[in-house]
Amino acid sequence: MSDSPLSPAALRARIQHLLYQLPPVQRADERLHQVEQDVLQGLKHRLEGLESPGSLAGAADSFQQLLEVSMEQSQEQARAMLVSQILAGTTADEARLLAALSDGSGFPMLTLYTGGRLSPGVVHYRHSNIGRAAGIQCTDFIAFYLSRLFARGLVVAAGFSEARRTDYELLEGDSDYRKAEDALKAHSPKLKVRRETLHMSPLGSKVWALLGEDAASEE
Repeated sequence: MSDSPLSPAALRARIQHLLYQLPPVQRADERLHQVEQDVLQGLKHRLEGLESPGSLAGAADSFQQLLEVSMEQSQEQARAMLVSQILAGTTADEARLLAALSDGSGFPMLTLYTGGRLSPGVVHYRHSNIGRAAGIQCTDFIAFYLSRLFARGLVVAAGFSEARRTDYELLEGDSDYRKAEDALKAHSPKLKVRRETLHMSPLGSKVWALLGEDAASEE
């Protein structure tokens, strides 16, 4: 099959043909090679930047670009873009945490917060044994992972579970939790602790199902 008129090979041949028609003084070999490489490199970047209607080859350059893409997107393309963005913002450890919650399981959680009696207060730290149960690698960053999952609305905190009383007591004796509590109390003397239960949120369940559909479609 012959090269397409827009293929790099065809354009390279055309550039060479045009450049070699110039007078010898204007086409010294080294300069010709450099010009040729610059043109072909620019063409390569332009070709790599092309994407099919309704999709993006990489991150959007502007909000306007996203609006333009949305005008041509199919539902399948929109879902693919959503899945891509979710995966890009999720670590492997966080995926394990979501997997542990995906069957409806709940895990004991201690929440350190400051606030009044009539408000939920400001959360400063969360600690749970879900990290070890899920087998994550960075168990010492469980508080960070939980803060990210809560910020994205993928998990929720339910009330105290009497059946897990022993688990709460074990968490309160955990060295990482004790260090965090002592450090925070030095700056917030009115720090309080809530015994709560960690669950996947309705939104988290929807996202989990979406990711599951994407994984199934790749098999």
